[in-house]
Amino acid sequence: MSHNIDNFRKFLEKKSRGIRINRKEGKAFWEVSTKGEATYTGFLEFAYSTKSSGDYVYLDRSTAFDIVNRLNWMESKIRSLIKRERIMILLLIASSTIAVLGWLT
Repeated sequence: MSHNIDNFRKFLEKKSRGIRINRKEGKAFWEVSTKGEATYTGFLEFAYSTKSSGDYVYLDRSTAFDIVNRLNWMESKIRSLIKRERIMILLLIASSTIAVLGWLT
């Protein structure tokens, strides 16, 4: 997995050389000039192929909606787990307090 991240980081560094970034009102703007013909890769080919991908990855509508649905599900799952964690911490503090008070008496 870290190999993919390193490749992606190198790809971003290579693509960002010589690009000027303008910042205005908390947003970043930049222009990318293409010197040749851009290459496109489908999302599934990008995700599952071992070949190098193109400059742009495109999604069909159903894949995009599937990704959005999965992200929304993961966000709701994270919120649920955070609530459970807080409840468990409170229960641990309460039981520890009761145990300490029982030990002191």
